[in-house]
Order: sequence, then C-alpha cells, then structure tokens
Amino acid sequence: MSRPETSRRHHAVRAAALAVGFVVLYVAGVVAPWGQRVDELAFNVLTGAGAPLRHVAGVAREVLVLGLGVVVAVLAVRALRDRRWPALAASLALAAAAALAFVLRGAVLPRPVHDVLLGYPYNTFPSTHVAATAALALVLVALWPSRGSVGPVVVREAALAAVVLACVVNVVTFAHRPFDVLGSLLLVGAVASAVAAVSPGALSPAVDGKFTPVAALRPRRPA
Repeated sequence: MSRPETSRRHHAVRAAALAVGFVVLYVAGVVAPWGQRVDELAFNVLTGAGAPLRHVAGVAREVLVLGLGVVVAVLAVRALRDRRWPALAASLALAAAAALAFVLRGAVLPRPVHDVLLGYPYNTFPSTHVAATAALALVLVALWPSRGSVGPVVVREAALAAVVLACVVNVVTFAHRPFDVLGSLLLVGAVASAVAAVSPGALSPAVDGKFTPVAALRPRRPA
C-alpha cells in the first residue's frame, strides 16, 4: 500500500472513531440520566471556579470567533489569489461543521428531561460556538503559509490555545455544559479527518513566500 493510500486510510479510521465518540458521548452524557448528572456536576465545579473571570470570559468568547474570522477572511483572499482550490474546498467543509453542529443541536438531537439541577432544561449539545472556533482554527492553520514572519508551528500552537480558551469560556459563562464543548471538538475533528481522507494535504500550510495580511490584500503584478 502506497504512502498516500495509507494516510487516507488512517484519516478515515480517525474520522470514524471520532464520529463514534460523538455518538457515544451524546447517548451517555446527554440522554442517560447518570451522564446528565456527571455533566451537571462538572458544570457546577467549573462555573464556580471561573466566577472571578466571568466578565472577561464573556468578552473573550465573542472576540475569539470574531478575531479568527477576520484573520481567516484575509487568508482566504490570499488563497483565492493563489488558486489554492483544495485548501479552500477543505475550509468550506470545515465551516460546514459549525452549521452541522447548529442543525444537530436545534433540530436533530433531543435532550430528555431527567433531574435538571443546573444549566438549561433543553438541548445545548453540541456547542456551535466551540464548533465555529475549532473550525476557524483549523482553517487558519490550513491557509497559513509555511514561510513567513510567523511560522506554522507557532500558528498551530496559537490555534490550539484559542480552541482550549473557547472551551473554557463557554463553560465559565454558563453558555454550555462541559459535554457540549467536548462534543463540538469530536464533531469538528471527525469532519476534519474526513476531509483529510478525501484530500490529503488540503489542510497543510501553503508553501510559498513571506506572508503578511497587507500583502494578502495587495493586487498582484501581472506576469
């Protein structure tokens, strides 16, 4: 088996495993009474611990998505100029993961009412906010050039930090339960792995010249 075929297979297996994990988490953590109690207990502990930072967390929750969206929009302009169609198609698929989270939460996945002690008495699984942040973070990594003033390793670390922060602030601000944010990560991870299985390398950083946001918006000189 060739290396690309092996890579596709690994990504496909990972996508299936993450999708199964998403379903298991929903059944065990949202549908089952004991799972709801565990989720509520963790929710109570985390919201209590984060109470002093709740106002800052609320601001960060909105700024994260907005900031990532602006940077990704600039990178998308550069990708369009460079005709990076596979990366752009992969980015659209990842963006669809956030839309999928919205549909699943609002129209597909019910939340049985058992003994609701804390949180909302309706379904909030998965978190669309975390799904959007995670998807944008992956798109950021995929569209970021490999050579530039900020290297891809730093960008990956920053993207990971943004996703972790999004998970924390969404729980601390009472917006979502812990299982909601975990479900979002599993969902986006499954979609990203499926994209990588279909188009290996589409989510890898571009290999081109030095990048700055201003350069991305600057018209190219005719060849």
